[in-house]
Amino acid sequence: MITPAYIDTQTALVELCHHYQNSAVLAIDTEFVRERTFHAALGLIQVYDGERLALIDPVAIDDLSAFWALLTNESIMKVIHAGSEDFEVFKHNGKCVPSPVLDTQIAAALIGLGSSLGYAKLVQEFCDIELDKGESRTNWLKRPLSDAQLRYAANDVIYLYRLYQPLLARVEEANRREICLEESSRLANRTVIRPPMKKYLDISNAWQLNAVQLSALQQLCEWRFTKAVAKDMALGFVVKDNELFNIAKAMPQSKSQLYGMESLYPMVIKRHHQDILAAVAAGKANKTPPPALTRLIDYPQYKQKFKAIKALIADIAQTHNIPPEMIASKKLIHEVLTQLWKTEGEQLEHEPVLRTGWRKTLVEEQLVELL
Repeated sequence: MITPAYIDTQTALVELCHHYQNSAVLAIDTEFVRERTFHAALGLIQVYDGERLALIDPVAIDDLSAFWALLTNESIMKVIHAGSEDFEVFKHNGKCVPSPVLDTQIAAALIGLGSSLGYAKLVQEFCDIELDKGESRTNWLKRPLSDAQLRYAANDVIYLYRLYQPLLARVEEANRREICLEESSRLANRTVIRPPMKKYLDISNAWQLNAVQLSALQQLCEWRFTKAVAKDMALGFVVKDNELFNIAKAMPQSKSQLYGMESLYPMVIKRHHQDILAAVAAGKANKTPPPALTRLIDYPQYKQKFKAIKALIADIAQTHNIPPEMIASKKLIHEVLTQLWKTEGEQLEHEPVLRTGWRKTLVEEQLVELL
């Protein structure tokens, strides 16, 4: 077992990052706690370059700018496994996106090991080691961290570094390196949170509401989002989705009407009745409410088009030996159909993922014919 350096002072961090500036590859992982908070609370950062293994303590160190600078150093390859949540942490805490970056879960999918292979199974595949995952649900904010926690955290980058080269060799043998890097970068850069005024689109039953009710839901969702960010609370701990929907549907005008709604917890009304009623009133007064929502499944050609696109993806996946779910999930197919039917010539906020990058190269010509 390699002994990690525990970095809990600014001086030690700066010295460590100075060393890492000359590294070709950094295996990186994070540990965090995300239960009731809006943003994940960063508890530990693990880094290994094949020479120095470090556990960086963000609870003890206020200024992590030296580490954030490493993430955008274009001469260093950052290796991460299933990095979606890590990327969120980097964006929030460091205001940065790792580049260049390789996600080993994506690499594993491209060589036929499954579209969502876990880290422990990947380590077993390449290092023939069975990792102990007993500390995965620990409290990474509590100090001091135990020896078991530190060993667990260190293993997350020791073997990540060791499997990187043989994994990359198999990716290159399959002629998938560029796809792997492009897809890793897309994952790192994608936006996972809608703008506040679009948050109402995340409410599952919003399509059932009329224009005025939908306008109220829009105001309610914007208020909840703002409150959650300000208080660093998970959205559901302010007001739950189904409660917002029921409020918008009922359009209550008074506190007593709120208390008459069986679907609302009394504590929600006690804490937020003024804000809730103000949001409903603002929605009712809105002269330009959002357009009514139509579900994709309600379009007459939905089943036909969805099945046709899915079949096309399956054929292309087989031809190029890429997992079909990696080329296009149900969500990505829905993006294409949304562009086809719901924009009426207007531009979406972004081009459907299936019609960009390496996916576009594979599917665009046949997709255009199909559509």
